[in-house]
Amino acid sequence: MRQLLEYGWFSLLAYPLLAFAYWQLAVAPPLPFVLLASGYGLLLWAGFYHHYRHVADTPTATTGAAAQGYTECHGEAAAPAGHPLLTPYGKMRCLWYHAECRYQGRDYGHPASEQHRSDDVFRLLDHRGEVCVYPAGALVESRHRASWHHGDYQYTERWIAAGDPLYVLGELRGGGQRLQRDDYRADLQLTLNEWKADQRGLLRRFDSDGDGHISPQEWESARQAAHQQVQSLHRELHAAPQGSQLQRPADGRPFIISWRKPHDTARRLQRLAWSHAAVATLAALHSVKLLLH
Repeated sequence: MRQLLEYGWFSLLAYPLLAFAYWQLAVAPPLPFVLLASGYGLLLWAGFYHHYRHVADTPTATTGAAAQGYTECHGEAAAPAGHPLLTPYGKMRCLWYHAECRYQGRDYGHPASEQHRSDDVFRLLDHRGEVCVYPAGALVESRHRASWHHGDYQYTERWIAAGDPLYVLGELRGGGQRLQRDDYRADLQLTLNEWKADQRGLLRRFDSDGDGHISPQEWESARQAAHQQVQSLHRELHAAPQGSQLQRPADGRPFIISWRKPHDTARRLQRLAWSHAAVATLAALHSVKLLLH
């Protein structure tokens, strides 16, 4: 679901694509396409509206006055100490990136695509102080995007740069606090749920025999990898110096990172929700009309 939400306005392109598919397959009855459009619209309406309500209903706090728990902060993105982060293909200096390489040649035995996403910590600064942001598991809307072709490959990168406006809605925890066993279990389950939702990525990483399915042995390998990822995150949290961290909520509530202001983020999510609701409603009415005839 997070992958669909990250497409933003591009998620609306599914409707003309469905219409084009029906036009290409004119011999097929229209009802399955209409029902598919209605179901897709309802799914995306529910997701965007759920996120909109949390953004709209959570007051913005300054870093110096924010209470621990579910909160939102707005400020400026800043780099942590250490080596600069670079995007994998364009080598752009950044704080966070999502990169994808798609093969567009004619060799069908070639992997279709590969994706990379950074989970390195960065900082949010405002006039009252700073917090560390751990972006693992976040729905991210970045300000910068680049796409280009090279040979049979298309490269696409999105990234957050130092100095960008930064809005984060997530769980605020105190620096260096002792995490509980329940926190670990919740983070592990959220990680596994995200991996299961991205079946293509799951197969790419763990389908070692290439049969297109995850066997019990391969799933155990995925579980071990998830354990290692969560353990690494918790070690960073334990070792964190003074200050606080904004991270993925353990209870599954939305974790959002954006370059927009809080009000603009809420308004964008609201418009996306009702756009999908409108199309889903029209498709549902049309499906009823087709059934009655």
